[in-house]
Amino acid sequence: MNQILIIEDEEVIRRAVKRLLERNGYQVTEAGSVEEAQSRPLTSFDLILSDVRLPGAPGTQIIETAAPVPVLIMTSYASIRSAVDAMKLGAIDYIAKPFDHDELLMVVERVIKQDRQQRQQESLKSELEKSYPVRGMVGDCPAMIDVFRRIDKVAPTDATVLILGESGTGKELAARALHEKSQRSQSPFIVFNCAAVPENQVEIELFGHQNEAENRRAGLLAKAHGGTLFMDEVGELSMAAQARLLRVLQGDDYDTQQETANNGPNIRIIAATHRDVRKLVQQQTFRSDLYFRLRVVEMTLPPLRERGSDIKSLAKFLLAKYCRQLNRPSLNLSRSALEAIRRYHWPGNVRELANTIERAVILCEGDHITPQLLAIDHHITTKRLNSDNPTDSLSLEEYFRHFVLDNQDHMTETELAKQLGISRKALWERRQRFGIPREKKGKKN
Repeated sequence: MNQILIIEDEEVIRRAVKRLLERNGYQVTEAGSVEEAQSRPLTSFDLILSDVRLPGAPGTQIIETAAPVPVLIMTSYASIRSAVDAMKLGAIDYIAKPFDHDELLMVVERVIKQDRQQRQQESLKSELEKSYPVRGMVGDCPAMIDVFRRIDKVAPTDATVLILGESGTGKELAARALHEKSQRSQSPFIVFNCAAVPENQVEIELFGHQNEAENRRAGLLAKAHGGTLFMDEVGELSMAAQARLLRVLQGDDYDTQQETANNGPNIRIIAATHRDVRKLVQQQTFRSDLYFRLRVVEMTLPPLRERGSDIKSLAKFLLAKYCRQLNRPSLNLSRSALEAIRRYHWPGNVRELANTIERAVILCEGDHITPQLLAIDHHITTKRLNSDNPTDSLSLEEYFRHFVLDNQDHMTETELAKQLGISRKALWERRQRFGIPREKKGKKN
């Protein structure tokens, strides 16, 4: 039940408002002055209704004292100016006396709802910052320290950045860190996965579209105006899309309706890929001029298996994160579970580790995470590491092909995706792209 404090020196008005609010499900506390109100636990209220003119201190004094509780000012028609002044001091709104009962109830409901939504948004933002701590990325191995230093140096600039690394290593997290530490941090951060959109739709998504009815649909470049556009899996762009993106980076191809059309787009582009772009350039499937435009600064994220003791720190960080998200009491990783995590190869990197920890937290019925809950299949990576066949030095694309073809007969699509540290959708998309769709056998996976 929402709690409301009424500060009004005229007892008749105060009691009438109290009865009205109580009949409509609110719990109401009365006070005849600011001094009396200050003896109450102000932060326990959802809303404060206060008259402006009160004996002693004016009603506006409660605004700062009660923050962040919203204060709704009640005033007579003759003192509207004082109500406006109160809003400048931080009052959420005002209502003129004598007021209609329905009008008062509507304003009270709206103010409480808006305040609740704002607090939820702030809570969500705080939770996201905990989940994706761009200012406190986990890791202290030499490779990650080098990444952190480079982020600190590059973030304040508008230089384009090319982030390299295997799938699941945290390329988007690094891009967010670059954005959050830049002067564009209060502007949009737009994510575009080049591999998740059909080839014939990529240009429409990026640059927008105008149909026959002259209705214009803004592209992601326009939506990211003033901020950052993060292009994940940029190595999957078609040659046509690459050519147009290059023109944008050169300032030659931009929406003429944008204010910055004469000066080029006001946007920072950060690109990422798990593929060997130099090899793509040699194969003439990626433009060399675009490659050099994108890699003004290049940074490489290390795979999880090369991060040493970071694996243990990450596991504990992720465990705390998912306990918090899933409203579970604090759990611990058993010594044997930590050893299983350390020995595993983690082909899906941090994303696979996160999926593994989240699943274990959901299934855990005690206070310790065991190797059984982690359900790590060491056979998969051990077989690959100990083999004497040519797959030891496979590229990521070749490894994906071999892994899927070797295991699809005894693993479901969900199991394949989890072992690879990717979603089922990403698995399906890569199957189509690499020409290895799963054959239908008349049964569900």
